[in-house]
Amino acid sequence: MPVELLLHPVPVHTGSGDQDGQLVLADGRLVAVLVRLDDLSHAGLLGAWFLEAGFGPCAHVVAPIFSDLDMAQNWIRQQFD
Repeated sequence: MPVELLLHPVPVHTGSGDQDGQLVLADGRLVAVLVRLDDLSHAGLLGAWFLEAGFGPCAHVVAPIFSDLDMAQNWIRQQFD
């Protein structure tokens, strides 16, 4: 049975201009905090989504960057396979 994801928008205090975030719950449990890269220091990645924090199956040493939220959700679902 595929995991059900719920995204909840939330501001995130990152210390830079990036503040648009999404809490990602998988079957009701927090598995990720995604942050949209909006600070000019990210140049070619503006608008992409960064895995600010991952929990459980989404905890990774090297945090991925996604071009959009659909790609992020697909990656999160794959972590449960």
